[in-house]
Amino acid sequence: MGFRVNVTGGAEQISFDERSITKVEFYSDTPDDSNARARDIRLSVKIWGKMNFSLGGQSVDSTLGAAKWAGVPAERADCYRNAVIDVVAAGQIVRQYTFPNAFVVEYTEDLDDEAGVGQFYLHIKQKKDLNTAVQLNGGFGA
Repeated sequence: MGFRVNVTGGAEQISFDERSITKVEFYSDTPDDSNARARDIRLSVKIWGKMNFSLGGQSVDSTLGAAKWAGVPAERADCYRNAVIDVVAAGQIVRQYTFPNAFVVEYTEDLDDEAGVGQFYLHIKQKKDLNTAVQLNGGFGA
């Protein structure tokens, strides 16, 4: 199983493929103090991956784009972007999450001098008043 992430709507497109993404978690979270179905639903995705640096300009370093997106202030419209997360099995998309108004909650990079590799963590959330625009698709034909 693998994952692909594509983010559009900002200064540059941010794309990660199966070689980069190691883990994805989808969250639908309601307040813990609610005794009934709450209106305050939070939809988010947490993404972990390996940093594949672009040496010599062979390809775009998407972690640089993600780090820049994380720093966009709320006053700018491009802090909200369209994020599509594909779950891929045997070369076929088996599930797809689309967050049309995603923003960065947290972004971290863990760089290791001894091992010579880096890892990143990206936590995105859908703008709450637009939760109905989120799409969760599956059951794609072969």
